[in-house]
Parts: sequence; structure tokens; C-alpha cells
Amino acid sequence: MESLRMSTLERIQLPEMVEVWNRCWQGYYYNMAYTPEHMKFWLELGQVELANSIAIWAHNQIVGFSLLAVNDLDGWIAGTSIDPKYRGKGLFKPLMKAQIELAQRLGLERVYLEVLVQNHAQKVYRSIGFSVLRQLYVYRTVSQENVPLSALTTKPFKEIPLTQYFAKRLQANFIPAWQRRQGYLERYRNIQALMNADGSAGILTLRQNSGPILDVWSSNTAGAEGITSMIVNLRKQGFILLNQPEDWIVAFLQINGVYAHARQYEMCLELE
Repeated sequence: MESLRMSTLERIQLPEMVEVWNRCWQGYYYNMAYTPEHMKFWLELGQVELANSIAIWAHNQIVGFSLLAVNDLDGWIAGTSIDPKYRGKGLFKPLMKAQIELAQRLGLERVYLEVLVQNHAQKVYRSIGFSVLRQLYVYRTVSQENVPLSALTTKPFKEIPLTQYFAKRLQANFIPAWQRRQGYLERYRNIQALMNADGSAGILTLRQNSGPILDVWSSNTAGAEGITSMIVNLRKQGFILLNQPEDWIVAFLQINGVYAHARQYEMCLELE
């Protein structure tokens, strides 16, 4: 493709970024469409710098992109996609190679990403050096109808300072995915942290009690039962929980017949 070229997204304005994002994500497994307000919030939340992100052009149009977030010496691919009209033309691998080369110039030591287990893009990631760290579980619209009532035993939880929440989570040896890291979560506004009486389970949510569960963890089975029961009782219409590692909560849900709606690989590339 003679007119193919690469650039950063530094000069791309928000309306154009929204158009590119929505066009390139068409046909994905989920609806990924963003409004300008959603895109602005998401870029700020993830600390995605367009100057560190890559666009691939064909015939004076962006036909693919990769967004990079940076935290100290770590990077995270916050989103990458190719326009449906240009898929299958061998553009994805050079796009990702260009993004990794930029990450190296920034002095990063590692780059992380998540990819659905059924997504063929993982083959490209593996071919350029990414390896699987673990599986992450995605739950959508889990409600009282999905969890047997015999498994629900509500126990008291109290609000605690965020510093205490993250300290207890660290003690529980909970290793969060990128969007569950402390710095990422602290950029949300109007959030609350709750913990059970013995400090064995905690949850982070928005105060208006809507949207996905931002973070949840437990250090034992009893804590997982209590925290799951509280969530189901609070979110009677269902809740969304993203990127949950295989832990006591996942085990409790599986024992009670509740399985993830999707699974992702968390992958990492060690840079030289």
C-alpha cells in the first residue's frame, strides 16, 4: 500500500479522535462507541498521551491506532484497532512495532495490555514478544437471579480512607491489572472504599452506586462470600466487574454457578 505512513496522534483533536475510535472499533465483540465527553474522561483517567500514541495512515486517513499510557517505567496499551475496511492487509503488526519502538525511546521497561482470549490479535502480540501473565475475568449484569439465595449472607461493611483500603489490599497480596492499580483508581472522583469488620475483603465504588465495580478483593472464602453478597444486594439489577484476577471472589462465584461472561489475557512485553 504505497500511501501507508505512520505518525503520532499528537496533532489529532478530540472530535477526530472520537471519529477514528468509533470507526475502527466497528464490528468488535462489544459496542465500543464513545461520545466526546466519554473519550475525554477516559483519556484523562488513563493518562493517555496522544503524543506517545501511534496512528497508521492510508490515503490521508487514519486507518488504525494504538494508544499508550505511561506510569513510571511501565506502559499500557489502552486501546488499539484497525478500520474494518483495512483489516487483513497486514497493518496491525507494523502498527504495534511502531508503538513498541516509541515506548523504547521513552525509556519504558515494560508494556502491558489485555486481550480477549478469542481475539486473534493475540497472535500478533505474541509474535512481537508479548507473553501471557494470567487470565482476567469479566462479569456483566450479575444479579440476585444469578446467585443462589443460599449463598447470600449479608455482613456489615464500613467506609474507610482510601489509604487504608489500598494498604489492606496490598497485605492481601492482591495484584491488580492496570485499570485497578492504585494511581489509576485514585483519579476517579467521588469514590468510596468499604471494608468488612476483620479487614479480609474490600470494595471500591462510585458514591452514586452506579457504573461498574471499580475494585474488589478478598483474602479468604468468608470475605469473598460477604463482599459478593453485599454487592448483589446493593446492585439488585446487576453489576459489572472487569479484569478480576483468579482469586477467592472468582472461586466463590464459580462454586455458586456464576461464570465470567468473558476472559482476557493480561500480557506483558519486557523491553530491552
